[in-house]
Amino acid sequence: MSLPFIEKYRPKILKDVIGNTVIIKQFKSIAKKGNMPHMLLVGPPGTGKTTSINCLARELLKDNFSDAFLELNASNERGIDVVRNKIKDFCKKKVTLPDGIHKIIFLDEVESMTTAAQQAMRRIIEQYAYNTRFSMACNSSNQLIEAIQSRCTIKKFSKIKIKYILKRLENICELESIKYEKKALTLIIKNSKGDMRKALIILQTIFSTYNEINLINVKKVINIPENQILEELIKLILKKENDLIFNKLENVLNDYNPLDLLYHLFEVIKIYDIDNDIKLKFINELASTEIKLLNGALPELQFISLFYKLLELS
Repeated sequence: MSLPFIEKYRPKILKDVIGNTVIIKQFKSIAKKGNMPHMLLVGPPGTGKTTSINCLARELLKDNFSDAFLELNASNERGIDVVRNKIKDFCKKKVTLPDGIHKIIFLDEVESMTTAAQQAMRRIIEQYAYNTRFSMACNSSNQLIEAIQSRCTIKKFSKIKIKYILKRLENICELESIKYEKKALTLIIKNSKGDMRKALIILQTIFSTYNEINLINVKKVINIPENQILEELIKLILKKENDLIFNKLENVLNDYNPLDLLYHLFEVIKIYDIDNDIKLKFINELASTEIKLLNGALPELQFISLFYKLLELS
């Protein structure tokens, strides 16, 4: 059985990691000199946090990688027992390593750990710093206790630029003998919003389903709203056609992912011919709605609230 693209083309060494070039340069220096610090990697999904640490660990630990590297997903193993048993046992484990090289524990989605588990881990970080270094990844550090953050070097990963993802997708298409259109790849990348993992998943889904990457097939899979639909909504807002707006909004919400809808609404408003002050106010409201949706608010209620606010601002 063939591997998914996200695993088949996952970089194994630091020079193959794309994006976040300043951080990768720092990692290369650590790989060369040793003495890796405790690190907290913060940034959106699919920007290379896990891949980069794995590559760094391989280059530091070499033949000892399997014995001296422990990776845990903190969203699955988030309680204090994991810290007291699995993590502490690994710290106690004897592995012969060169001077300046330490065992490495990597905790992904560390913000999911309970406060009690974080407090216990803070003590273990202090106790075993002489032989074990901790690296942790999270989308946001807000839920991490200050005692852990202060013990780590913080590396902020940003979304990967379109040109870098495009180059990687083109390379994969050539290696897999996939027929593609460059415009179709660009649309995949725009929809992935700087998330390499998402871009690869979409690419493989389209290829597996239709055997060719073109604009028609991409639009079928990612199901993005046409600009015309969103432009009609904006026109109705500016004309204050309340009833028509909410009838159309109900249909649109049934057909599209709320966050995708919000993103493409932003793209349309950004270039729409309206007063700049109104445009800025509209965009601020979209940003506020995005935060609420990401925090788990009900999409339908948030969009109704959003459109009432846009009506007031128009």
